[in-house]
Amino acid sequence: MYFIGEIPNPKCKVSLYKWNNKYFVKFETADLEQTFKISETEVSGESEVRELITEEFVDKVIKRFEDMYGDLHNALNPY
Repeated sequence: MYFIGEIPNPKCKVSLYKWNNKYFVKFETADLEQTFKISETEVSGESEVRELITEEFVDKVIKRFEDMYGDLHNALNPY
């Protein structure tokens, strides 16, 4: 897997990779990460992958992070 670059975003770190005929878009916070795998056959290239990462898309990722933090908190503190 090789690193293509970062996609600037103030809400979380967004990194773009390529490997095995797929693009990987990785979203990271201090404790969690989400990765989306996009086949090369689904997009015309790197620029189209970058265009997919809209503000609306990132907002949904952030919401998912909030849910993930809640799940982790509940697992660590069940009572």
